[in-house]
Amino acid sequence: MRQTYESSLAPDGSAIAFIVRDSGYPRAVQQEITPEGLGEERPVKLPVEGPVTRVLHSPDGKWIACEVSPYGTERLQTWLVSTDPEVDGARPLRMDADMRATLVEWDNNLLAMNAVDAQGINYARLVNPTNSKYEVIDRRTDSQLVAAESGFGLVRVGPRGHRELLLVGPGQQWQPLLPSDPGSTTDAGVLLAHPGQEKLTAFVLSDHGAEQRRILRLGITPDSGISTTEPRTAESTAAEILDMKIGIEVDVEEFIGNPDQDVEEFVISEDSSTAAVLWNSGGVSTLEVLTLGLHPQTDDMRVMVRRNVELPGMVARELSISGDGELISLTVEGPGLAPTVEILRNIGGVIEPLDMERTERILALEEKNLETMPAPELVYFVSRDGLELSGWLYLPESVRNSSNDVSGNALPPAFIHIHGGPELQAKPIHHDVLASIVEAGFVVFTPNVRGSSGSGRSFEHAGDRYGRFAAIADIAAARAFLVDAGLADPERIALGGRSYGGFMSLLASAWYPDQFAAIVDACGMTSFETYYQSTEPWLAQAAFPRYGYPYQDAELLRDISPLHRAEEMKAPTLFIHGEWDTNVPPRESGQMRNAMDAYGVPTDFLVVEGEGHKFSKPRSRALIGEAIIAFFAEHGVCDAAPSASTAVETNNDQ
Repeated sequence: MRQTYESSLAPDGSAIAFIVRDSGYPRAVQQEITPEGLGEERPVKLPVEGPVTRVLHSPDGKWIACEVSPYGTERLQTWLVSTDPEVDGARPLRMDADMRATLVEWDNNLLAMNAVDAQGINYARLVNPTNSKYEVIDRRTDSQLVAAESGFGLVRVGPRGHRELLLVGPGQQWQPLLPSDPGSTTDAGVLLAHPGQEKLTAFVLSDHGAEQRRILRLGITPDSGISTTEPRTAESTAAEILDMKIGIEVDVEEFIGNPDQDVEEFVISEDSSTAAVLWNSGGVSTLEVLTLGLHPQTDDMRVMVRRNVELPGMVARELSISGDGELISLTVEGPGLAPTVEILRNIGGVIEPLDMERTERILALEEKNLETMPAPELVYFVSRDGLELSGWLYLPESVRNSSNDVSGNALPPAFIHIHGGPELQAKPIHHDVLASIVEAGFVVFTPNVRGSSGSGRSFEHAGDRYGRFAAIADIAAARAFLVDAGLADPERIALGGRSYGGFMSLLASAWYPDQFAAIVDACGMTSFETYYQSTEPWLAQAAFPRYGYPYQDAELLRDISPLHRAEEMKAPTLFIHGEWDTNVPPRESGQMRNAMDAYGVPTDFLVVEGEGHKFSKPRSRALIGEAIIAFFAEHGVCDAAPSASTAVETNNDQ
């Protein structure tokens, strides 16, 4: 099943690079873009075994920077490859002490990167691709460079759930950009320089002072209370004009927002003429393309025209834009559409697919797939404390084809799937494993329990630390919804998820031992004592504010560690873990299985070879789907496991 995603347009619009997943590990390819359409795919050759996770064109189009996860581990590497097909070889961009190196963006002809050492200290670097020499513009624990421009950078600091951005500059000077707002998250942005002017402009993604995520425009100027006599010319650089040692002033205003939706992503073209914005409404994506201009009095950037763009699929992500704003690429997907790179042309106010015939074939394929696997329904239900929750409901063919009167029909089994995160969101994406479970006759329900994103800042924080107990109760409410609505056999409801979803499934099986017929835990944490010791240091630090701090919350962490509740569990449990998982090491599943075996609970353990925390190979995902259904059949949740088949067709246009 072919998938394409994570595209990067060459700034001059002459080429595109993206990731292909069709067999083995996901790999990078590049294609020319011509007036006639797309050229042939050329592979980007890298000397690393593992999935490519990101690609990034250089401004001059000579290089593609690639981010790779060796064997699926968290210890990412970055490599530089020439776009010239006659030039062989790839050059690593890392130091021996780097535990993890990731891409940010290009700052003119320098590559902005993050590199984390064994102590969890992040080095924000600007790297020269011609000789690999670099400058460190910031160094601090638990931070991440998110944008770079003219030697300045935006650095994300703070724990999950309360993140802020610092402006960093020459000499590792830094200043905070927004007043403190505990519980807010400002974690992404774009930085623009204005040659010859005494200012920088940052556009940041933030829920600072609001419930929903929006784009704020930050005008950054020298402190007006301090005079300077340095001469200014049109050629003066930002570093020469804006000396952070003497202080800055920041003018903040909402650039674009909606009280009922989150801005999920945005990009701005290099010439500042165009922006593309992805909105999230209940998990469904909408795309807006903005024409930008300058305010006649203030010279500040303004939105002049907003255009909605219809897309294939229900979910979109990973925006990229050419330097002049005339090309926009993104990944689209949905229940009937595997992830696919779509390219739009934006000329003269008209926005249309680069290759209309290709897009029409993709739409026709999606429509055909939805005939056999219809889109899920977004439904709402109420938790035990009265809080409204939502989730996506997938119905199997047996239910879709039955009459409204199901009194004479046996109710189907159900599988409740809890997403990862915890601050992710269940969306109507293409999920091949869940599709195979629906095809096996299950009702599948993917609820957004408290702690999920997409429903506002308060809802996302409602599952933090001691709020975890209410989130566990939300899972019981999801089960009650299926039973009360007459959608599932109450004796055949299974529960599972990956990472946080697996962890929560284990907890729910302890809290409600008689309510679930089987549990699937894919690489979930089982003891915070062992997890905090064995995960990567930067991941442990990030987890503290969501789950609990080792010293201050020791009792809480023990109480929500499934390992200490094994005696309360009854449901047969399938453990699934990637061989090379360094996020949640396989030891977490192994010790939980041993504890449950000691209490006589039926268990099984699938170790997926060559995979890490995410299962990226198609054959691995097929194996997982087959193992889950076989486990359910073995324990009476469903009938004998059917032969595997592909729920969604694909073609080479993807």
